[in-house]
Amino acid sequence: MHNRTTYHSRNPRRARREGTAAPVIRLALAGLLAAYLTWLILFPGLSGSFGRWVESGFWTAFGAASILLPLFIVNAMIHRMTAQATGWITLGLGSLVVLAGASSLLAMLGGWLPPDWVAAGPAIGGAVGRSIHESLSRWVGAPGSLMICFSSFIVSSQITTQIRWGRVAAGLAAMLAEDYHGWMRSRQELEAWRKRSAAAGPKPLARAPLTAEPAPAPAPIVSMPEPKPAPAPASAAEPASAKPPKSRASGVLPSLGLLKAPAKDRDSGLPTQDELDTASASLQQTLTNFGIDAAISGILPGPVITRFEVSPAPGVKVSSIVALENDIALAMRARGIRIIAPIPGKAAVGIEIPNARPVLVTLQEILASSAVTAKSPLLTFGVGLTAEGSPLAADLATMPHLLVAGATGSGKSVLIHSIILSILFRAGPEQVKFLLIDPKRLELTFYEGIPHLFDPCVPAASVQVVTDAKAAARSLNAMVKVMEKRYEKFQVHSARHIDGFNQSAAKLGLPKEPYIVVIIDELADLMLVSRDGVEDSIQRLAQMARAVGIHLVLATQRPSVDVITGVIKANLPSRVALQVTAKVDSRVILDSQGAEALQGKGDLLYLAAGAQKPARCQGAYVSEDEIRKVVDFLRSTGRPDYPPLDTMPKPAEADLKSFGVEPHEFRDALKLVLERRRVSQDLLKSQFGSSARATNLLSLLEVKGMIHKPEGTNRWEISFELISDYLKSNFPEKSDLAGKA
Repeated sequence: MHNRTTYHSRNPRRARREGTAAPVIRLALAGLLAAYLTWLILFPGLSGSFGRWVESGFWTAFGAASILLPLFIVNAMIHRMTAQATGWITLGLGSLVVLAGASSLLAMLGGWLPPDWVAAGPAIGGAVGRSIHESLSRWVGAPGSLMICFSSFIVSSQITTQIRWGRVAAGLAAMLAEDYHGWMRSRQELEAWRKRSAAAGPKPLARAPLTAEPAPAPAPIVSMPEPKPAPAPASAAEPASAKPPKSRASGVLPSLGLLKAPAKDRDSGLPTQDELDTASASLQQTLTNFGIDAAISGILPGPVITRFEVSPAPGVKVSSIVALENDIALAMRARGIRIIAPIPGKAAVGIEIPNARPVLVTLQEILASSAVTAKSPLLTFGVGLTAEGSPLAADLATMPHLLVAGATGSGKSVLIHSIILSILFRAGPEQVKFLLIDPKRLELTFYEGIPHLFDPCVPAASVQVVTDAKAAARSLNAMVKVMEKRYEKFQVHSARHIDGFNQSAAKLGLPKEPYIVVIIDELADLMLVSRDGVEDSIQRLAQMARAVGIHLVLATQRPSVDVITGVIKANLPSRVALQVTAKVDSRVILDSQGAEALQGKGDLLYLAAGAQKPARCQGAYVSEDEIRKVVDFLRSTGRPDYPPLDTMPKPAEADLKSFGVEPHEFRDALKLVLERRRVSQDLLKSQFGSSARATNLLSLLEVKGMIHKPEGTNRWEISFELISDYLKSNFPEKSDLAGKA
C-alpha cells in the first residue's frame, strides 16, 4: 500500500476559518455592489462618466423599474444568510420576471400621463416595458395586458422574496378595519357627549359662596347664661363687659366677640363676573391652541385662588393637560398655578389660578360658621376657607396628631395660634391642658399664665411655656410617663379610651382626665439640640398616646427626612403643608407635589387622615391684638392648677437641674468626695468623663457651701458634715458611705 498524503487536512482550523470567511466576504461585496448601484441610479451626476453610462443603460432598458436592481441584490444576500431553499437560478429568473412586469406596468402608466411629461424625459417603463406592453396589448388588449403583467409581478415577487401577499393583504385589511371601528366608537362617544352637554345646557359661571350663611353677630359657641337686664349688649371692642359663657364643666369660656369680624366689604375683593369671563375665555383659547378638546364646566372663585373645572372630551388624556402647567401660567399671566388631575369625585380637571386681590379670612368667621357648632367635638379647630369658599374645621382627637410644615413667612405660626385659640374658645382648663414648647421664644410665649398651661416636670404654681431644649426633652420624657400611668389607670377601669374612662369616673365620683395637647413650634431646632431624648419621646407618644387623650401638633420650617423621620411621619397621617421652597419638601410632607406652588400667607394644603389628595384652603388669620385679648381674659379667670405628679422632681432635684446636673450625678459626686477625702476638677472629670459636667458639679458644691477656697490658697476645703447631712436628708437609701464618714 502506498502512503497517501492529504494536504487539505494538514491544518483543519485554517481550513474552517477559510470556509467561514468566504461567505462573509461575498456578502460584504454584494452589499457594496447594491449600495453602489443605488448611488448610480439615484445620483448619476455625482458618479462620473462610468456611472452616467451605467445609469443610462439601465434607464433605457427598464426605465424607473431599474431602482429594483439593488433590491434584488439585497434579497439575494438575505437568502444566502438565512440559507433558504430558493436556488440561484430561481432567484435570477424570478428577479427578471419581476423587473419585466414592473417595467411593463410603468409603461402602461406612462400612457396615462400627459404628453408633455413623457416628452420631457426617457420613457418611464424603458424599452423592455414598452415592448412587452405593446405586444400584449395587440394580442389580448389593454385589460388583458394589465392582468398578465400584474399577475406575473405578484407571483414572481412572492417566489423571489418569499413574501406572502395574501397575509400582507389580510393584515392591512385587519388594521384598516380596527382603525375604522375605533373611529366609529370615538365618533359615537363624541356624539353622545355633545347630546348630554346640549341637554344639560350651559352651566352658569356663578361664584360659589365664600362663607356660610352670615352669622347675625359674634356669639359664643355654647349657650350663654341668662343675661342681666342691660341697655345694650357689649360690643367686640368691650368684651369684658359681656358675661362670658361657661364651659362644659365649670370653667368660663371667652366670647367670640374678642375676635375681629370679617370686613363688610370683603367680597369686593373677589374677581368680578367680567374678570371671570375673560379668564375663562383665555384659558379656553389656551387649551385650544395646544390641541386640547375640553370645555370649562365650572368656575369656583375662592378667597385667594379661583378654580376652573375643565371637562376633557372623550379620548383626551389628563396627562396632556397636566403637561401644559407652565404654558397655562404664561397665558394667564399668573404667578403660578396648580392642576388637580382629576378633581376627586368629579369628571373634571381642576386648574387653580391665583386671584389678583387676595381676601383676608378671619378666625371669627370660621368659628361662627356652621362648620363649628356647640355639638362639635371638644378639640375641633378652624382651618380656614376651602377653594370653593366653604368653611373647613377639623377635629384633633380623630387625627390623632398633626404635622405642620412650611417655609418662613408662609403662615405656620398663625395656623398654630388658630389651633390654640379654637380650642380655648371651646374647652376649659379642666377639660384640656396645653404643653407648649417654643425653642424660638417668640410665638407661644403669648400664652404665659393662662389656666390651661401644663408641664409634667413643673408644679402648677411655676408652670411656663417651655423654651429650653433640654427642659423640653425632660418634659416630653415625663409626658411619656404620664401616658404610661394613664394606661395603667385605664386598665383598672377597663376603659379603652379617655372618653370611656371619664364616663366611668363620673359614675364613681373620681376626677376626670383632661385632654393634653402638646404643641412644638419648631421641631427642627429641638432635634438639633437634643435629638435622642426628643425623638424617642415623640415616637412613643405618636404611637400610643391617642387612646389616653394626648395629642401632638408638630411644626417645623425645615421638612427634611432627618427632622421628620419615617417613624414620626408614619404616625402623623394628618398633615398641613404651607408654602415650601422645593418640590422635595412637598413630597416629604404630603408624599406628593403641590406645596411649592402655594402663594404663601396662609395658603395651605390640608391632608386629612385617610384622604387620597390634599384639599387647598386659605388659613384663618388671627392678629396679635386678638391673641392678647383672649389671653388677658383667660388670665382673669384663674391661674394654672393641677395636682402634683409623680413625674415632677423634688425641690432638691429642681435646684440641681438649674445647674445642668442630674440628681444621681450629684449623689455620686458626693459619695466620691467622701470616699477620696478630696475634690478637684480632674477627679470629677475622670469619674464623669466631661470637663463641663465636672465644672458644673464644682460650682454646685461651692454654691451649697460644701467646699470653699480660703484666701491665699488654691486648695479646696471640704465640709464633710454638710455633705453627710445632705445625703441623709435627700438620699437616705444611698447614704451608707455617709455613716462611715
